[in-house]
Amino acid sequence: MVKTLDARTSQGSNGQQILTPSFMNGVPLLFAQVGLQISNPGMSIRTFFSGIVEITASQLPVNGNLVIEVYRGLGGSQQLVYRANTTVLANPFFSPCILSFSGSEYNVPAPGNGQLVYSAYATFSYNPIYNVNNVRLGPESFNTTVYSDD
Repeated sequence: MVKTLDARTSQGSNGQQILTPSFMNGVPLLFAQVGLQISNPGMSIRTFFSGIVEITASQLPVNGNLVIEVYRGLGGSQQLVYRANTTVLANPFFSPCILSFSGSEYNVPAPGNGQLVYSAYATFSYNPIYNVNNVRLGPESFNTTVYSDD
């Protein structure tokens, strides 16, 4: 039998306004973080996560690249568990760019302190001879649910 241990959402924006700070070219930006409470887990812990990030590159004359990375843990002990990317087209006709993602992690080690932390980062990269501002439009959200077997 499967039981849900916890579920959390981190929402940076519902998409109603431009977000700050904006992306710095090629620098990962933490856009979401959740702490899931793990109490009396069963033998096998697994996590399902999903999210969305929306940006624009209409000011760029060339395409950019958007990368989403999800890590488990905090600080120097973070472990990459998921990565997705897409090309952000510079053409205003195709902007904004929405990247929605979903992933999972199986056989997650039980946290010693009872809290399982996931952090989601977005990195926007483009030709460094150009400069853009206010490319984060939103929505930005990250949803996680952790399960175990009884």
